[in-house]
Amino acid sequence: MKSGSPAVRIVVPAVVVLLAAALLYRALAGIDARATARAVCQAGRYAPLALLPFVVSMTLDATGILMLLRTLGRSVPLARLVPIRMATEALHQTAPAGFVVADSAMAKLLDTRCATPMAEGGVLAVARKWLVMRAHAGYIALGAFVGAGLLVRVSERNLGGSWLPWAVGASALVPLGLSLALGAGFRGRPAFARIQLALGKLPWPALRDRAARWGSGAVVVDNHLARVGAARSVTWAAATAFFACWLVEAFETALIVRLVGGPFDLAFAMAVEVSISLLRSVGNVAPAGLGVQDAGYAVLFQSMGLPPHTTAAFVLLKRAKELVWIALGYGLLASMRGAAPVPESALLGGRVARPAALRAILNQYRRPASRQPAV
Repeated sequence: MKSGSPAVRIVVPAVVVLLAAALLYRALAGIDARATARAVCQAGRYAPLALLPFVVSMTLDATGILMLLRTLGRSVPLARLVPIRMATEALHQTAPAGFVVADSAMAKLLDTRCATPMAEGGVLAVARKWLVMRAHAGYIALGAFVGAGLLVRVSERNLGGSWLPWAVGASALVPLGLSLALGAGFRGRPAFARIQLALGKLPWPALRDRAARWGSGAVVVDNHLARVGAARSVTWAAATAFFACWLVEAFETALIVRLVGGPFDLAFAMAVEVSISLLRSVGNVAPAGLGVQDAGYAVLFQSMGLPPHTTAAFVLLKRAKELVWIALGYGLLASMRGAAPVPESALLGGRVARPAALRAILNQYRRPASRQPAV
């Protein structure tokens, strides 16, 4: 089978899910179903509280996106960005390698709903990844520090040593390194133009012709990347918003643990979340990290002293929360696909006048669709 064939795209996620399901079954073997049901019911009328952190997280994420859009000369209401972010998060959660699908959908929705050209949506996706990985590195380092005591206990109990906090902290170098590498394009270096020139030297005429057509588009994209990178205060503010999203994730975990009868402990929650962050990356081939993430919670929670029925109740409530937001996200996606595009002037309060520099950028994208620069 070829690596990109439909069969491989189905088989690989299925194998990952089956392996994770086996690990989850082993971790929760002998669980008391009645005790689990009582733990779930214990949340009672407070269970809807588990839905609130997601709203806060998506608002913070949309705020970071809004800051980046403003560096490109775009003024988009936050109230319009939040539903788009919720809709694309549903794709992120459910599609294999969902971040690719979500980024593409984000660019398309920004084009139709916010009058932001697809090329700029592509630049935004790259800029967001750059800063999210920077924020993730800081979050992993902080989580390893505040949860060091708990991680040592887990390590000594399951791994025969106290090295786990150091390993978790060192894993922050992965997103940090990726962020630094991606950030080269935001330091004024003509990254896309260099790629276009390199493609133009290849011995395949069709590829050289396509690269030649990308020439002006590559320059425009590089200029946009440089504009984003030059706004240092804005990019750090956006990275702070993305960092806050990670903290909200830890708060959500602590809240759900408390709802099902465990302790409310942010250090505990951060230790758990940073420990399974790499598991989430591995499990990204499966929708919503199905099985992989759940097995990680089961192993870590029990290693940290929570009983199996509390762990199982946590997984059930967390997955139920995700299903609610996934359903709402797809509903928003369907409504936005069926709605008419929003005129650009409506987003700016009817003000059609633009600064000369912004008009020049807009004119770059008022060409026929066949001549649009690709990202």
